[in-house]
Amino acid sequence: MRQAVSLPGTLGEWVQGWLLPDGEALVSLVVPWRGTVRVGDDLKGPLPPKAGRALALARERLGFPALGACLDNPLPTGKGLASSTVDVCGILAAASRLSELPWGDEEIFALSCAVEPSDGTLFPGLALVDHLRGRLIERLPPPPPLVAVALIPPRRLDTESYRDDRSFLERLRRRAPEHRRAYDLLRRGLLAKDCVLVAQGATLSARTQQALLPRPEWPLLERGLGLPGSLGIALAHSGTASALLCRDAQAAESARSLFRPLFDGDLLLFEPCGGGPTWDWQAATTLQGGVSP
Repeated sequence: MRQAVSLPGTLGEWVQGWLLPDGEALVSLVVPWRGTVRVGDDLKGPLPPKAGRALALARERLGFPALGACLDNPLPTGKGLASSTVDVCGILAAASRLSELPWGDEEIFALSCAVEPSDGTLFPGLALVDHLRGRLIERLPPPPPLVAVALIPPRRLDTESYRDDRSFLERLRRRAPEHRRAYDLLRRGLLAKDCVLVAQGATLSARTQQALLPRPEWPLLERGLGLPGSLGIALAHSGTASALLCRDAQAAESARSLFRPLFDGDLLLFEPCGGGPTWDWQAATTLQGGVSP
């Protein structure tokens, strides 16, 4: 009894903030940098704490006491790339598929968020989700063609520690009008397949987050925004990664050439995409690329 699934990572979020009357929501900036989870009653071995909690939950809910899991996840942790979501959501999704009555994607997402706040990468296309309470708010289409230059620094962010800061959450709530404008721009851009509007929504959300939680890459991103073909900026709101959004690969390569001598970290190119699992065993055992070193 075995099942494998691969899920994509993210470059943070297109938009994240106080988008609901009672709290936060986000739309993940999904990219084709995937991790794989395998579950089975013949798989053993240690797991990271969050993945271990997800496996325990799957065993309890599905009645598979001998179920084990192994992870093939290349996504760095603490950067805002949805590495933990790949592990947690992947374990729950793969385990569910072994049952007679598999869970739907909304139920899997809700259970994943019960383990830890999760990205909406399980949903096909894009989705506005309440990542804290596990609710799907709105399904959205995948993004129009763009190329993102990802800046992934060596440092990490401990999401749980900064969320313990009540003053930060209050300042976040006060920026709700900007968050809603950013989401409106993003949503209109996605529905119209307009990459300029999509990038404008991401940039407004990024600027709002930069005012709340400054990061040292911001001046470099602003400089890149002045290059021909550059459309906007996106951030991992709960991580350290960021991205310059470009119209095409040529513009992205020009930006990466500018960044290379000035940035101490990884610079990768991705074409943002929609989410959703890959279930085929052979496909799920191979890293789904899109990474340009």
